[in-house]
Amino acid sequence: MVLVGTAAAGIRSAVADLRLAAEENPTVTDMLAAVPAGATRIEDLIQRGPSTPIWHPLSSSGRPCGWTQL
Repeated sequence: MVLVGTAAAGIRSAVADLRLAAEENPTVTDMLAAVPAGATRIEDLIQRGPSTPIWHPLSSSGRPCGWTQL
C-alpha cells in the first residue's frame, strides 16, 4: 500500500491504523497471513526506491524493510 499525503512523522501512526483495521476483519487477517503486505509513503518510494527499507509490514510490527523481505 502506498500512502499519499502522509508526513514522515505520521507513518507509524498510519501503519498502526492500517494494522488495527486489518485485525478487525477476519478475511483481511487471513489474507495478510498468506500474502505479504506493507505500506510506505510515496515520497520514500520515489526518492529511495522499492528495495530499500521503506516498507512497514502490515502483518506484524516488524522493522521497515525492502519489499522482498515483507
